[in-house]
Amino acid sequence: MKKLLGFIAAVALSFGLLASPALAQTGDAVSDGDGHPNVGALLGQGPDGGLFIVCSGTLVAPRVFLTASHCTSILESIGQTRAYVTFDPTFGTNADHSIKTTPYVGDVITNPAYKKPYQNDASLVLLDEAVAGITPAVIAPVGFLDGLRDAGTIRSTAFTNVGYGTSEQLVVPTVGPTFPRDGIRKWTISGFHALDRRAIHLNQNLARGFSGTGYSDSGGPTFVDTANGLVVISVVSTGDVPCYATAVNQRVDLADVQAFLAPYLARQ
Repeated sequence: MKKLLGFIAAVALSFGLLASPALAQTGDAVSDGDGHPNVGALLGQGPDGGLFIVCSGTLVAPRVFLTASHCTSILESIGQTRAYVTFDPTFGTNADHSIKTTPYVGDVITNPAYKKPYQNDASLVLLDEAVAGITPAVIAPVGFLDGLRDAGTIRSTAFTNVGYGTSEQLVVPTVGPTFPRDGIRKWTISGFHALDRRAIHLNQNLARGFSGTGYSDSGGPTFVDTANGLVVISVVSTGDVPCYATAVNQRVDLADVQAFLAPYLARQ
């Protein structure tokens, strides 16, 4: 439900609301600028031909854009098996959201193991052409998060989220609950909450000094900084409806996720 609401909002935004001034992501989000150039937005095409943000994602190979399965399945459900991707950090503030301003397009590839709503929630767009000038992100090795847990360091780890999503819920008098957005790439820091076999649960409670993800951040990466640089440990799946407290992210440090990705990562 949470991410479908994000999609419905995105459709509305395709009819002229995309550039409305607002925060993005939950709480104390910081505009990313060129901080994470390999994080992009997954775009759908509206009835008028314009493009709108559906979800977020990450370039993990020159032709592979990693995102969430529930994002690719949303596109497929409306008959869109081709998708556009932008790495423009201020896409939402641009006047032109047409195909001509978005050079990256590819085939939607939904993980065959995906089951609604969020099981095996890692999929991809296989781009027609390699993305030049952007260094792909590195996916964490298998068992990475288990290693942090076993070493006793996972609770002190900073988890960096990057995406184009909304802020947490605001209740506006006479309007009701709203999720402000501006379509600008931003980053936030979450804390650890829990780890299970398939997902990592992150604390984004502002009262505890954290922040996090909102609608349309689905598919976007969570990074951990290591001695060798940033690695992607998960993609955003879901969380509490008002985006106040907890995010639940699909782990990508799993053997089956990496087996699904491997044939596509090998393509040139």
